[in-house]
Amino acid sequence: MPRKPRWYDTIPETTATVACGGENHTVAWRRGKVVLEAHDLNAERTMLIFGGELCQCMQVLEMWVTQFRMPPDHFAHMQTWIGDKAFLVPAELALPRRTAMIVSWERLWRKESWLRSKQADLLAAELKDKALAPLRQHVNAWKPKTGARVVAGCQVALLPTIEAPSVEGTTDRVAMRVTAKLHGRWLVDVWPLGIAVVDDAFVVGLDERVTLDDLKVRAVRWEPNGPGTWATVSAPAHVWRDPGTGGEWRLTWDAA
Repeated sequence: MPRKPRWYDTIPETTATVACGGENHTVAWRRGKVVLEAHDLNAERTMLIFGGELCQCMQVLEMWVTQFRMPPDHFAHMQTWIGDKAFLVPAELALPRRTAMIVSWERLWRKESWLRSKQADLLAAELKDKALAPLRQHVNAWKPKTGARVVAGCQVALLPTIEAPSVEGTTDRVAMRVTAKLHGRWLVDVWPLGIAVVDDAFVVGLDERVTLDDLKVRAVRWEPNGPGTWATVSAPAHVWRDPGTGGEWRLTWDAA
C-alpha cells in the first residue's frame, strides 16, 4: 500500500548551524522532526538526570517541542520576546516551524468545533498574507480575457475543512469581483510548493500527490456565464513539472 501523504511532504529538508560547546553543530529538520546530528539524545538526557545542563542544541530541540504548547499569540510574536536567545529559533527552520504551527492551529480549531478562536484568527491572517497576492495574480491574468476593465474586489477567507474550498468570482462588462474560501491546509499543501497559480489557474487544494512532480489538485478558471459576463468554475486538474521548461510547474485540466 502506498504511504499516506504527510503534512511535511511538501517541505524540503533543511539544516542550521548552532554554536554549541565551543563548536558549530548541525541541527537538521526532516520528515517533520528536528534531529541533532552531533548528539546522542539518550546520553544527553542521562546527563540531565545527574544534574547536567541543556546544551545549546538540546535547547533548540526543547524550543521546537515547547512551541506547540504556547498560546497562539505568544508564538506569533516569538521573534519580539525571544531577544538574545535567537539561536533557539534558527532562521533556516522558519518554513518548517511555521508550517508545523499552522497544522497545529488547524487541529486545535477543529477540536473547538470550528468556533472562532485565536487559532482561527491566526490562520485567517496567514492565509491573507500568503494567498491574496497569488489570487490577484490569477484575477489580473483573466481580466483581459473576460473584457473587464477593473478589479472591484479581491478577498481571501478562512474555511473549515468540513466545507469544500472554492473561489467565487463574477464579472460584468466593467468589473471583476472574487473571493477565495480556503482551508488552512492550503498554507501547507499548496503555497510551499509554489503552485498557487499555474498556467493562470488558481489552485484551491491538493487532492493527491501521485509522485513528487505529479499532483492531483482542485483548481479554478473562468468561463462565460451569459451575455457579457463570466464566472469561476472549479474543476479537477493535474499539476506537473515540465522537464522541457527546466522543471516549471504546468497544469492540465482533467477530462469532464
